[in-house]
Amino acid sequence: MIRQPTPRETLYAWHTQALLGCYGDGAPMHPNEPQCGWYKRRLVKAAAFVPARIWIVSEIDIGTGELLDDEEFQCEVDGQYAEAYEQWSYLAGNPIPEQEFNYMTALRRHAQVNEPDHPMADPRKPVDWLRAPLPIFNRSNEQ
Repeated sequence: MIRQPTPRETLYAWHTQALLGCYGDGAPMHPNEPQCGWYKRRLVKAAAFVPARIWIVSEIDIGTGELLDDEEFQCEVDGQYAEAYEQWSYLAGNPIPEQEFNYMTALRRHAQVNEPDHPMADPRKPVDWLRAPLPIFNRSNEQ
């Protein structure tokens, strides 16, 4: 019997349903069952959210499409490798669309280089909302 990799639709089914609100008050979360998808979490209390994601890595034979080894969860939190099973309880309650993950990742990189006072520049530091910089809006198009 040939072992096939899990289809993408199956891997991301829980995440898709959670984003659609199909679980009502919250998606059912089992602590030892991480789910593939995109998430956000805080690294410390009152700090900015950082992007996170969980995905499956599968070694596949190019000729037959058969799985060569067991599928394994991989996890990234704030651009750093993390253990999916350890992070799951922090991530499960905050699923986000992939586009938001990409935006948060880009904002984090931008803040580190260009805006050191931005809360995303150091997400391990709690945000002091009384001192946080206000957003700047471009009014050059107004007449």
